[in-house]
Amino acid sequence: MGKIMRLAILALTALLCYTGVAKAQWIFLGRKAVGAVNRLTSQAFEKQGQGYDVATVLLEANADKVYTAALDILRRNPNITINRTENSTREVEFTDDKILVGLKVTRFEDHLSQLLISSTGTSGKPGGPSFVVERVFQVCEKMGVSCTLAKD
Repeated sequence: MGKIMRLAILALTALLCYTGVAKAQWIFLGRKAVGAVNRLTSQAFEKQGQGYDVATVLLEANADKVYTAALDILRRNPNITINRTENSTREVEFTDDKILVGLKVTRFEDHLSQLLISSTGTSGKPGGPSFVVERVFQVCEKMGVSCTLAKD
């Protein structure tokens, strides 16, 4: 009976150590993803200014604070019209009279959130960052979070 108990304890200890290592690896990968702005753009968008443009970033910040910061940035911009806000889901729809943009902040943990911004066109400067990427960087700056454009 003593051998079985020792083997069970050894197996349980090994299992706990293994899950701890696996969790540490996920935390390491997650830390590398925080602040990396990823962008998805359609081919037609790049060539004709039509299609979609999406940017997303993981922020080490409270989702409600990110949402509040984004709303503050939008409200202070005289060239932006807010069409709809959903505070319960942290969603905003707005326009700059050229394109329609949607913004959503998702809570993953108390201090980890995702900012997603999507548009149906462009009003960014030629050769510069797109409208949605500019908005992401504005929110990052206001939150005091370092963000960089991801290099795939």
